[in-house]
Amino acid sequence: MITKLLDFFDIDYKKLKKCYKDGQLVAIPTETVYGLSADATNTYAVKKIYEAKGRPSDNPLIVHFYDIKQIRNIVDVENENVQKLIDNFWPGPMSLILNIKNKSIISNKVTAGLNSLAVRMPSNKFAREILKQTEVLLAAPSANTSGKPSPTKFSHVYNDLKDKIDIIIKADDSDIGLESTVIDCTKYPFEIARPGDITLKNLKKILGEEGIIYRKNRVIKNPIAPGMKYRHYSPNAELIILDKTLDETLFFLKNKKSDTVFISYKKYENKLKNYDFKIKFLAADEDNIEECNRNFYNILRECDLENIKEIYIMKIKENDVNEALLNRLEKASSKK
Repeated sequence: MITKLLDFFDIDYKKLKKCYKDGQLVAIPTETVYGLSADATNTYAVKKIYEAKGRPSDNPLIVHFYDIKQIRNIVDVENENVQKLIDNFWPGPMSLILNIKNKSIISNKVTAGLNSLAVRMPSNKFAREILKQTEVLLAAPSANTSGKPSPTKFSHVYNDLKDKIDIIIKADDSDIGLESTVIDCTKYPFEIARPGDITLKNLKKILGEEGIIYRKNRVIKNPIAPGMKYRHYSPNAELIILDKTLDETLFFLKNKKSDTVFISYKKYENKLKNYDFKIKFLAADEDNIEECNRNFYNILRECDLENIKEIYIMKIKENDVNEALLNRLEKASSKK
């Protein structure tokens, strides 16, 4: 297979729709990360997603759609609290796990055999146009080799999946840089299955204090959403979180060489000169969470390209807006 790079503005939507109906895999941009999309009703195509990524078969996928009408007969959205979430956060980086009403439409490979389905209406203008023009329900996990950092640029997709998939749509980098917030709406209170750009604090404003929970140390046996069970987002290098002050960290790293990276912040730039190890800046400072989120995977991928052996980062103090970053950092540093 030879992967075709296709500029978004050169898309012929009739041809693209036929590609989906023929079971082809197409990497598309979204506001979160680039997704590897296929027709969610086509079991042959969905199976190819798992094969191309090397993804475990019990790890369910998220179905992306353009209009709520497309999913009303597939999942149960007739719930007051679900409607509140839809009204406030769609289109956007929120995936809802809902009970399935009609199992015959979506491939069983998408749900990994569960009686629930995760669905999302992306806000990215490129993704929305593809969904609108093709009218295809798209199963679309991140367009990367399973377990590796998710792609925020089309070049990341090419590096991972060249000649394993049919088409990569070339468009802008992802705005957010971390995967969507996934909410389990099959029980009450609702539960965050995977944190994302839409935070627990955001959700409590809509659902109330008792309407939504997040158990960050939850033990997962049977994943109901992506990113819950398996090792994810990991670079080739060992990623180590240091529970030290900056001065203690620099003393610890002082003899490290150019095959080591220290991830830090621009505000410390003057203190980070004259060391042999490499410096990569996550953001201006730790409070600029949007910049941190947008840069995190890109830094990990840069480290892979530069054959870095060790990556160090200082422990980040938890707050109301960085739960997604901490989740990805923990998983990227985990050996499980």
